[in-house]
Amino acid sequence: MAKFTRTPLSVGVIYRQDGKILPVVIIYGEKKFPIDKILDSKKRAPRTVGSISPIEFTVLVAGETKQIYFEEDTGKWFAVKEAR
Repeated sequence: MAKFTRTPLSVGVIYRQDGKILPVVIIYGEKKFPIDKILDSKKRAPRTVGSISPIEFTVLVAGETKQIYFEEDTGKWFAVKEAR
């Protein structure tokens, strides 16, 4: 059975006047990955790791679909990766 871990991320965001959060860039280590498009966002917890009621953003980065999560209660961003 595969194991998964939370990977902490830094994310550059725009806060709109209506209160919506729009992630625009993912910062992982020394690298920056611009978000080309937000495909979807909804309140949804990943099934494979613990979290506190996050918002799941499905985004397009360099032609690849990725899921990133934002926990409003903690202010933390993360992704889910398979543990090696």
